[in-house]
Parts: sequence; C-alpha cells; structure tokens
Amino acid sequence: MKKLTLILFILIGYVAYSQSLTLFDIDASNFPTIRAKFYAIDKDGKQIVSLSPSDFELKENGIKRNITFVSCPTPKPPQALSSVLVIDVSGSMAWGPPNIELAKEAARAWVAGLPLGKSECAITAFNHNNYLVQDFTTDRSKLLAGINKLQPQGGTDYDMAMLNPMAGGLLITKNGKYKRVIIFLSDGMPNTEPQTSKIIQEANKQGVVIYGVTLGMPCPQSIKDMSNQTGGQWFENVTTVEQARRIYQQILQTAQGGDPCTIEWQSQVSCTAVITNVELTLLQNGTKTTTSYQSPLTSIARLEFNPTIVRFQNPQIGVINQQKVTVTARGRISL
Repeated sequence: MKKLTLILFILIGYVAYSQSLTLFDIDASNFPTIRAKFYAIDKDGKQIVSLSPSDFELKENGIKRNITFVSCPTPKPPQALSSVLVIDVSGSMAWGPPNIELAKEAARAWVAGLPLGKSECAITAFNHNNYLVQDFTTDRSKLLAGINKLQPQGGTDYDMAMLNPMAGGLLITKNGKYKRVIIFLSDGMPNTEPQTSKIIQEANKQGVVIYGVTLGMPCPQSIKDMSNQTGGQWFENVTTVEQARRIYQQILQTAQGGDPCTIEWQSQVSCTAVITNVELTLLQNGTKTTTSYQSPLTSIARLEFNPTIVRFQNPQIGVINQQKVTVTARGRISL
C-alpha cells in the first residue's frame, strides 16, 4: 500500500510538457497568399525548427490548401526569466468551465515548460485584495502546490493585481534576478478604473514586460495598454483549456527570446465575406491548432453591373429597344 501511495503521489506531482502547435498573426493583405507565424514545440518543450511545407497539412473551412513556404529561425538558447503569474481569483472565476480551472491549467503549462534550473517563477493572486501564493523559486513542486490551492472569491481590482501592497505583481518583480515578465490573467472588468499609466510607468522603470490574457471576454483597454506599452502581447476571449495552454506556451517561447516560424499558403476566393477557419496539422506528431481570420474584400468573387438598374419606359410593341449594361467580374469569376 505504501508503494502504491508513493506512485500516486509522484504521478499527481508530475507535469509533462505537452507537445503543441500554435498559429497566430495571420496576414491576408496579399490575398490569395496568406502568411502567418507559428511555434511547434516538442514533448521536451523545445522549439521544432527543421520543418518544410511537406511536414504540414492545412485546411480552410475544411478544404485542403497548398502550403508554399515554411521558414524557421536558427534556435537560440532560452533567455533566463524571472516570471510572475498574476492570477485573478475573484468570484467570477468560479463561472464558466469554470474559469479557475482554465487559469490553473495555463499556469501548470507555464511551470512545466519553464527551465527552472535557469529561470525562476513566482505566483500572486488577486481579487479585491492580493496574495503572495509563492515567492520566486526554482522548485516546480512548490509552484504546482501553490496553483492547486487557488480558490475564487471576492471582487476584481487591477491595482491590487499589479501595484498595491503587499503582493502586487510589480512589487514582486523588484526581486527578480533575470528578465522580468508578468503574465496577467483575468476574467472580469475591474470594479474601479485602474491606474494604468502608473502601472506602465513602474513596469518600464523596472524593465518588466507584461502579457495580458482574458478569459471569456474581450481584453479591456487597460490590459491592452499595459501589454502594448511594455513590449508584451495580449490575448482575449479564451474559453478552453487547450487555448489557455497554447497561449501560455506561446508567451513562454516569446518571452525567452524564441522567434516564431513563418508559413505561407494559397487561399481561394469565395462569394461572401466570411470568417475563414484555419486548421494546421504537424504530421510528424499529429498536433493540431485552429484559428480564424476575416476574409478580405479582395477574396470575394462578385459581378459588378453598370448601370445597376435599367428601365424600359413605355416600350412599343414590335420595336426593338436596347440599352447597354457593362458587367465586370471581380475576383476569379469566368463568364
């Protein structure tokens, strides 16, 4: 029985870094050539860079597309981080999937991927107060134990999350040894307007890069500003565990100085302006990622008529009456 208990303890405490694929920053400005960035991560948390178009399958709205170009940068050693996970534990985090579980899974993905022999991590939580869950450590088990304890209750105060004593994220980063990073996650609008400019000023003073993530809602302008003006990124409307994991893994790669790969493919025109759903599969390990983009106006196949209306007023029976209409095909319509 003791042996079985030990095995269960080890399994519960162990978090494997799952292989993943993330597609983002889709650029349709040169339609039908579509360009995007991606990270492919192996089971050891390392970026896969030896890739070519034949390594992938890409579909748009279920239709296979031709991948024409894949390029990956020369890998660089990951930059050491002093990261602080700032996690919303307000009452609304009990709603939805619930959101607190999305937050925990995302945080676990971060801890699993972070090279803790080289980097350190701290965890704080906030609602209408703030809490130091775990100070900077390289001990993975302490970080996971802290994540497991998070429970939602109370209101939402972004100043508590970032500025205020005793455990605002920007107070904790002051003790960071390496590149300072905050990942700020919330699922609610603040109860009071945050001191956004003061947060940005303090972050830039310390050299802290802020990444914002919102669950089930658009990203508030305050979080966008914190991210954009400190060199970070923001992500919104996260609703699934897999989304949350992928975003935290993408942030980790970016924060450590890893450059994304680039992929291009050929799309096709459609008859209406629609949201195009993209599914990318890395064939060597079966990992998939999905995202979408708004079809540009240049992607819509249509006919233009000039004039748009033709009137035949009081035509005489038996007399031919003609008017000229010019029809112009836009896109790739064959007449």
